[in-house]
Amino acid sequence: MSRFYKASLLATVACVLGATSAFANPAEVCKDVTLNMLLETVPDTVALQKVAPEFEALSGAKVNIEAVNYSLMHEKLVPSLTASSGAYDVLVVDSYWVGEFVTAKWIQPLDERIAKDGVDTSVYFPALMDINGKIKGTTYMLPFWQYAMGLLYRKDIVEAPEFQAAYKTEFGRDWRLPETLEEYAELAKWAGKFTGKAGAAMSGQRADPVVMEATNYVFSLGADFYNREDWVPTLNSPEGIKAVTVYADLINNAAQPGALGANFDDVANALKQDKAVFAITYLFLMPTLQDPKESLVVDKIGFARMPGEDSLLGAWGWAVPSNASNPDCSWEFIKWVESKDIALKRGIAGGQPTQTWIYENADFIKAWPAMAAVGDALAHAKGLPVMSRATQLVEVFAEVMGDVLANGTDPATAITNAEDKLAALTRGDPLLK
Repeated sequence: MSRFYKASLLATVACVLGATSAFANPAEVCKDVTLNMLLETVPDTVALQKVAPEFEALSGAKVNIEAVNYSLMHEKLVPSLTASSGAYDVLVVDSYWVGEFVTAKWIQPLDERIAKDGVDTSVYFPALMDINGKIKGTTYMLPFWQYAMGLLYRKDIVEAPEFQAAYKTEFGRDWRLPETLEEYAELAKWAGKFTGKAGAAMSGQRADPVVMEATNYVFSLGADFYNREDWVPTLNSPEGIKAVTVYADLINNAAQPGALGANFDDVANALKQDKAVFAITYLFLMPTLQDPKESLVVDKIGFARMPGEDSLLGAWGWAVPSNASNPDCSWEFIKWVESKDIALKRGIAGGQPTQTWIYENADFIKAWPAMAAVGDALAHAKGLPVMSRATQLVEVFAEVMGDVLANGTDPATAITNAEDKLAALTRGDPLLK
């Protein structure tokens, strides 16, 4: 890299971080440093790997990205975070780990650094800052990527005249995307029979896959796990019971073979291999669905927000671990990776941006037309409660779903059996006072 290019890049980054930014020369704090980080094997990691060499050239640091399956991440991170010297220098924190990490003091507050360097956090979607940014008024993270969930569907199938004519005969109305969860359930079951494919690709594997998917059904009907003012469990409501009932009905009567043990990769494969019509899943699957080397449905997949009231919103955030060996370099990397130029590059490479302006960028929308619907999805989405025991909440709901799906337990009974566990999770939580 020439001196001129390096100076130009530094000036660009300083500019996008804010006119008053005191953006340091990363080489002053990062030269010969190795920054280790653990990431999930998703398109956003691939996008980051494509741009990371730019930071290495700029700073003299080595960026070492360890990419693993999601199910391994938490168990690998915790021993590092509890040690006096951690294995990871930059963290990515899933939204439902946030309460645990903050309560345990595993990640550093960032407000002083943000103020000193003039970093503008208003560029992020407020909903993402709520679950992966500020906690009780203190900023601990900058949102890295979001996993908006909604309805993926086969445009070529539902837009075909024969499908729409048959739909009108079946439902007595002109074709439209489903507006309620009940409409979606009936449509998925019928579409599967009409096409001979799975009406809905689903991920029933415990714990995270089924919880992330089924929570959309809960939120769609206006139900929740708790009243978020007094933290009394509320899943045992008519809407909560109905959500679990509808999910079980679909996995039994509309899903692909093996759905009970499937994760989101299996959902993607069912779509890619032309074996499913619909899926309530992650928009971040779009890049792999658009890859002609492995997908039979390139340019055939559409995205719409979750039918009903809300969908589940999740996100990952950048954080500096409390036991980082060189926190100044960790912060320089986070500032760089969230600078406008790099955030846009990551988005165009297939990442899921968290900064609002990117969704109005012509180059980004041209590369990923489905992303034009993200704003609507984010406006009708919410995260799991930010609480110290959110990981246990996921486990408890996974037990409920497993009891219903694998054991055939009545949903009302399964939820009732979990009420005491749900209540215990919020007791004494300092984040909920």
